[in-house]
Amino acid sequence: MRTSRAATGFTLLELLVVLAILGLISGLLAPRVVGWLEAAQVRGWRNDLRAQVELLPVRAFQAGDPLIADAEFLQRDLPPRPAALQLRLPQPLRYGATGLADGGVLELVQGASLERWHVEPISGRVRVEALTER
Repeated sequence: MRTSRAATGFTLLELLVVLAILGLISGLLAPRVVGWLEAAQVRGWRNDLRAQVELLPVRAFQAGDPLIADAEFLQRDLPPRPAALQLRLPQPLRYGATGLADGGVLELVQGASLERWHVEPISGRVRVEALTER
């Protein structure tokens, strides 16, 4: 009596072919997934930094004291900065005891691109300048 093919299962060759295909697919997708995760980490850190900077006038007002923020001060309450990103401040950001901002510039460098954030005087809002190549 002859058994049907469905009852016997898969051959070793069929299993090896499926494993090879899965290996190729994961090899092609893994670098993209890692790149996507790194980009998401940078975007999240940038959003946290922007929220931190826009909150500085409120912090100065609540404390009732002038506030001077350099790069180290800004990063203190944030998660660790992604290695691909660098934060520079040509001049520290200054806020009066009433929460009024003097204005200033932050620079975010990622690879060959430079992004400038302008902190508006008085309000302390952040205006992002388009990315430029260095």
